[in-house]
Amino acid sequence: MFYLDGISLSKIKIELEENLKNKKVGKIFQNSSLSLTLHFGKKALFFSCNPSLPICYINEDKEENFLEENSSFLLLIRKYLINSALIKIEQLGFDRILKFSFSKINELGEIQNNFLYFEIMSKYSNVILTDKDNKIISVLKKKSLEENSLRTLFNGEVYTQPIVTKKINPLYITEKEFEKYLEENNIIENIEGIGKLLKNQINSFENLTKFLKDNISPKIYFKNDTPILATVLNIIPKDFDKEIPFSTYGEMINNYIKLKSLSSSFTLLKNRLFSVLDKEEKKSLKILKNIKKDIEIMKEHEKYKNLGDILASVLYSIKKGDTKVKAYDFYNNCEITIDIDPLLSPQSNLSKIYKKSSKMKRGLEISKERLVEFSNKLTYIDSVRTFIEKSKNIDELKNIEKELIEEKYIIEKNNKKNKKKTVDIPYGTISLDNKILYFGRNNKENDYLTFKFARKDDMWFHIKDMPGSHFIVRKEDFVNDEEFIKKVAEYSAYYSKANSGEKVVVDYTQKKNLNKPKGAPLGFVTYNVWNSITVITPEKI
Repeated sequence: MFYLDGISLSKIKIELEENLKNKKVGKIFQNSSLSLTLHFGKKALFFSCNPSLPICYINEDKEENFLEENSSFLLLIRKYLINSALIKIEQLGFDRILKFSFSKINELGEIQNNFLYFEIMSKYSNVILTDKDNKIISVLKKKSLEENSLRTLFNGEVYTQPIVTKKINPLYITEKEFEKYLEENNIIENIEGIGKLLKNQINSFENLTKFLKDNISPKIYFKNDTPILATVLNIIPKDFDKEIPFSTYGEMINNYIKLKSLSSSFTLLKNRLFSVLDKEEKKSLKILKNIKKDIEIMKEHEKYKNLGDILASVLYSIKKGDTKVKAYDFYNNCEITIDIDPLLSPQSNLSKIYKKSSKMKRGLEISKERLVEFSNKLTYIDSVRTFIEKSKNIDELKNIEKELIEEKYIIEKNNKKNKKKTVDIPYGTISLDNKILYFGRNNKENDYLTFKFARKDDMWFHIKDMPGSHFIVRKEDFVNDEEFIKKVAEYSAYYSKANSGEKVVVDYTQKKNLNKPKGAPLGFVTYNVWNSITVITPEKI
């Protein structure tokens, strides 16, 4: 987790102001409905109102814009803030609200002042643009009348802070007051700027004073190489095995976001890909349902063929204009009555029944082919979803996006910026006992590894009956030893849809035993010769 309370924000504010004060806004981009970036020359100040990590920081990486079109908020903020200088950053008391003051000379030669408020309040986080009189010009997140019941955030209204319980500014609290709140165990309820984690670290008035006076101290704590806490305060988690200090908040938060794959671009692209798959899955399931209904109907083709045979046996007795004819059903050893069209000749009635039977038979064959096609499509969608879940960075997601574009799941837009040539690494690698394991991070890479990269005697591993990565071990690297095979199988299980702790079967065989049926989706293979091993899916590799 990234820990941010009012005292933390007071130290972050100082660093932001040191980096950005008196710099002009050159460009503004809205990266998503919940985030935007203000560019001050080469420095980009990123604001995110994402409930999972509401935050602002100087972003070292280029965030991509996934919005289809410019929002009204973006148009207004550009109008008022482009070419404005940031003259001051303030914190409203020790609340988690920053106020950015901007100034510029407008087209009439007058000084124009505007304020940008950033409220860091979990799902209620927001960015609010006001004029010099604090009248709201626009807000990033529009709110309903119900949400505006305690204060209004409509254009033209004067900006007011969210209504919260009145608390004492920690700079002005007396030792006696502090000791009283400490004894009553209600520090958070009465002292501004203190969160739950900091509260557990404060056991005296001197301790509180020290936290207030300390310089910014950015660090990330780890447990088993997993980041468990990022903070700018000198607080220590209960259980950790590694600590990495950073010289600045910016350096720390950029590293934390990369480690946790929390960047706006990563999250937005991930959600966008999931949305594409959800839409395709819903459509395919509906089509499959109709195909199955058609198959049940088309199965009756034999019944109509038999009816035609029975009608043919009594055709000589039918006259034009008859509506019914009695005939002996030699298939079921009984007499039946057959309805016929009085406007058609006997031969035309017979042809009509045979044609219906033939049409249903062809329809059954086509429906069965479509059933396989859409079943394979759902399997493919499931596998792509697994690879998205396993992706660790935006480049891996972009390769999946590229695959979905090539497979016609996503329509690529004619965007010159996207025509930049990139060199893709067509697989992932893992070192195991000084040997290299090659694995696919999407279905396209699975296909490449299995049918282009692997040689006929190389070993192929894959979890049984579940989406996952294809693993290739070169013939010269393969050790026909149970321990080695088990380790490779565990990697195969980890990079699959299997849940950690789940017992799974992993198949392995030589590449020469693999086949790809004609028309099969990416990543789909068949094999008739293989060995298997049962492993427990590891929680972490």
